[in-house]
Amino acid sequence: MPETPNKVKAKKCQKACVRCRGMKVKCSGSYPCTRCTRKKQHCQFPAEDVRVSVSERYLRHLEEQLSERDSGLRHQNNPDRNNLVSSPYVGENGIDLPTPHPPQFLLEDQPAVRWRETTHVQNLDTSLQTPTTTHLQREQPGEGPDSEQDGHRSRFSRNPLVDRDPSFAKTPDGRFWYMGPTSSWSFCRRVLRLIGRRVPESNCPPDPWHLDGMAFKLQWRPLPPDEIPDVTNLPPLDYALFLFNTVKFYFGFLSFMIDEEAYLRDLYEFYKDPPAKAASARYWYVQYLLVLAFGKAFLTHRNSSGTPPGHQYASRAMALLPDLSGMHEDPLTCIQALSLGAVYLQSIDMRRAAFQHIGQALRGCIIEGIHRHVPEELGGPQLSSRCRTIFWVVYMLDREFSALIGAPSSIRDEDITVRLPADVENSVEHINLTLHVRLSRLMAQILTTVYGVGDEFNGTLVRNTQSILHSMAELSHDLTAFLNTHFHGLISRASKMAIRLMLAHHHCIVLTTRPLVMCALNMHIERTERQASQGIGLSPPVASLLQCCADSAQTILQTLQTLADEDLLDAFLPFQIEDASSSAFVLYLIRAIAPSLIQRDTWCDHLNCVLENLIAKGNPAAPLRRQELRQLEQILAPLTPRTTSTPLPPVVLHRDTHESEDTYGLDSVDVGDGFEWDLLGLNSSVSLPPRELLDLADQLDVESIMHSVGSYVG
Repeated sequence: MPETPNKVKAKKCQKACVRCRGMKVKCSGSYPCTRCTRKKQHCQFPAEDVRVSVSERYLRHLEEQLSERDSGLRHQNNPDRNNLVSSPYVGENGIDLPTPHPPQFLLEDQPAVRWRETTHVQNLDTSLQTPTTTHLQREQPGEGPDSEQDGHRSRFSRNPLVDRDPSFAKTPDGRFWYMGPTSSWSFCRRVLRLIGRRVPESNCPPDPWHLDGMAFKLQWRPLPPDEIPDVTNLPPLDYALFLFNTVKFYFGFLSFMIDEEAYLRDLYEFYKDPPAKAASARYWYVQYLLVLAFGKAFLTHRNSSGTPPGHQYASRAMALLPDLSGMHEDPLTCIQALSLGAVYLQSIDMRRAAFQHIGQALRGCIIEGIHRHVPEELGGPQLSSRCRTIFWVVYMLDREFSALIGAPSSIRDEDITVRLPADVENSVEHINLTLHVRLSRLMAQILTTVYGVGDEFNGTLVRNTQSILHSMAELSHDLTAFLNTHFHGLISRASKMAIRLMLAHHHCIVLTTRPLVMCALNMHIERTERQASQGIGLSPPVASLLQCCADSAQTILQTLQTLADEDLLDAFLPFQIEDASSSAFVLYLIRAIAPSLIQRDTWCDHLNCVLENLIAKGNPAAPLRRQELRQLEQILAPLTPRTTSTPLPPVVLHRDTHESEDTYGLDSVDVGDGFEWDLLGLNSSVSLPPRELLDLADQLDVESIMHSVGSYVG
């Protein structure tokens, strides 16, 4: 007799143990569960949380009533009442105005956080419908525990990386250095300075201040346009072809910067008459030299001198790039050469020079008008496609380097009308390139919202984070469809394009949630100054976001170790060392702030493996990043809780009954039982499921509304 639908649903596990939930794997639901029994681990189930399930329409209704009530109260003559009816978030320099029963929104000093019960929501609804019964009371500063809670909320109302920390810092040699809010390098400086200033017992050593050029400073002398480039000491044709194919493999989507057909045609012509070809096709020759430099760096391990292999070719190439006076010959090839030069400079940790060169390439795109759609009638479909591809690669690099240095881009998305590659050519490569472009646009959205500056962004940190989560959920859904369609849910060993997509997706999550980590760090330091070192309690919205940040950071390190085991790390390119160092940095902080959010310390082994592999292969920035992480671990020791006997309340995302059957449930790879390459599919261990992202965003929406209406009590 077939089972009824009700019986099938009854067999599904609606609750997972703490260990299975932390690893994001399927739990049997029994006590002890099957997995814990097999691994001989202690099995523990979280306590039941009382939850409220209300419709979105009802919540919107409450918000509208609150808005009308706010507007009416602003016109009353009671000054105290007018002062209280304002945004629930208070700036750092403002006055905290607690109410008799403020909701516990962002940070709690209790070991457990529980949702409001349904009767409380009904009482709030009644109070909103009867304005005359509302009584507002103002307490004096320091009276009661509520004032501390209001201070906690204000900590999470704005991005501290934008508003609270100064934008400039003085280096040991007396120079003032701009501290970009999105830069991981700047984030390291801010954290080291904060802990060193506020926690004297940390014995914080001097900041190493690894400025541009400290990993390796490439030097060159510009060659005048009327001089013939140097064509001596070049490899033979067959080796040049080998290096080109090596670069094409390691570049992934960056290989679109090079027009392969045109490059190979010019390569054969070059070896027939090198001086003549180098003089007539100067910017192609730059590409050729940079391909040699990248190929040597990819294939050869670190030199005994510490210099990147092939850097002599790069110096000769940089000397041939145009100055700011303009691009005189073949502007498209010049844009490609500038982009390759920018990637090389970023790879050797010369961030400012890289940002300037990619900025010049982007300005060249704007001057030539290829940020608009180039009609096929002008030069044919091949030229139109080439302009489109060149622009989008430059666009992605500009957004990437803008985030790395913490500076805004020089072009707005509203000014771009060129079509996405997948809108014209529906191949796997062009769909992949389009997804990369969408990730870059998401990066730009993060920079202008979560890291936005101005009065309009005051008190909007959680709301902007919620908006980004919605955008990420949509992109994650399309990423899922792409990988399931073209890779059948599995990632082959040679699929660098898919790996890069997933790492970039998780890096966006880390970048979005990093300001909240900084907020929690400030609160943790303040609490440590008052009492013995111990973890802080987090309410479900913030705990969910920090858990999301920790999961993405651990997934990045886990994926990079898998690549290292297969000898497939992009050791010389700047992207994976940035992913590894920024992920490890937030994990060290979260381990000190809320250690129960990180179930295992295996990420430390992943990190050591990745850094050792990158250093052995000659990555110039890897030794510097490792030194910074070691220093961070040392100074965090006084802030790390001595005991975690009172764990934080687990974060359980509410799902409806029909949603619990979604394929993005707990049926994911068991990362604790061994990580197999063929299991590197699109699941919760590699890309955060769209449903989970939407749940996080919806939970933030519920909590923010509950926080607002909770400011008024009857």
